[in-house]
Amino acid sequence: MSDFTLDGSELINNLKNMNKRVQIGLNEIGDTTAQKMKTYAQTNHPWEDQSHSATDEITTEVKWEGTALDISITHGVDYGIWLETRESFDGKYQILEEARDSQIEEFGQMIKALKL
Repeated sequence: MSDFTLDGSELINNLKNMNKRVQIGLNEIGDTTAQKMKTYAQTNHPWEDQSHSATDEITTEVKWEGTALDISITHGVDYGIWLETRESFDGKYQILEEARDSQIEEFGQMIKALKL
């Protein structure tokens, strides 16, 4: 007769730390996505940048809202809201939604790569 003994301590320890490891992985994906959104917006904005403030002050933030990972991109200048929403511009200067949407597919691929 032969015996087989399995030391499950490493497996148990890994399972205990899985939530933390998943959250760290999601944070890295969030940071990468936010940076790519920012780069896209700064590179592809449709306005003529006279002072460079509108471009240079585009900001992103990655944070947890309960169980949801929130990745946001915003203007850092007070007139940024008008670039995005002013009716008389008819969308001519919008870039933030386009920057967000430009990363959706890659974001999904990175999530799938985590094999959750």
